[in-house]
Amino acid sequence: MNSVMETTASARNIASSIIALPPLPATAQKILACFGDDFIDAELVSSIVECDAAICAKLLGLANSAYYGLAEPVHKIRDVISRVLGVDTVRSLVLAMAIQQSFDSKKCPAFDVHRFWKQSIWTAECCKKIAAVDSLISDGGRELAYTAGLCHNLGLMALAYIESIRTNSVLRAHSSTEAEPGKLSELLMAELDTDHRSVTVELAKAWSLPGLMIAAYQQRLVAETNNDERLGLIVASAAAAVGNLEVEDEHKTELSAWADEIGLAAEDLQRMAVFGERQREQVLTLASSMSV
Repeated sequence: MNSVMETTASARNIASSIIALPPLPATAQKILACFGDDFIDAELVSSIVECDAAICAKLLGLANSAYYGLAEPVHKIRDVISRVLGVDTVRSLVLAMAIQQSFDSKKCPAFDVHRFWKQSIWTAECCKKIAAVDSLISDGGRELAYTAGLCHNLGLMALAYIESIRTNSVLRAHSSTEAEPGKLSELLMAELDTDHRSVTVELAKAWSLPGLMIAAYQQRLVAETNNDERLGLIVASAAAAVGNLEVEDEHKTELSAWADEIGLAAEDLQRMAVFGERQREQVLTLASSMSV
């Protein structure tokens, strides 16, 4: 990858800051080991989560929220898995929650944590939909589709922590524009000589996230499709489709090239980012639990 992070002093400083970050939290390291299992052991996932009081409390609070309307509250993570969220979703959420513990974005007030997770979860759900109909994606890529979508923008959270003042300025400027696609990347490049997508790649490498996820984020940077592994295509198209929901028609990203690669009409690809009221409520509920 010809990363801008290797060519400018400002970007190199950010890269050095990423390398200097504390190691990936223990909970995240343990949950990552579960991604390589052909059979996901719900008991193992439960035992990992139960050792992290903060994440355990978040997941229990989520499962017992009004959205799920359980007749009887759940008090154990294994019940959250079996009765409410399922092991795949819990595993992905635990990874994201554990990573979030490494970043304090309070010094960057323009960084909207709830909006960040809403968009990330929406992209994750869209990735899962697209991966389900893409016959060329590998089993490993399909398994990681939700997680890759959920973590695809972690670089923005990292910048809000590493370069809080300058990133805050960029986000304020971005909020005053018409938020056309690519504008945030353009503003970040002008201020920092790098952007959130490049930082996501560097963060994923520094913390040894699954290789398929790193490759996907790298592919998104260079806009290339690897027919042997299509996770990058899935993430890029899902992020674009979700982004289109928030802009006027004249600013929407054209999806035809990605749709052709997947074997869909562009309209069908865009519809995969549209959810019913029930699923929208679920996304908002998940985002709220991630934002605490």
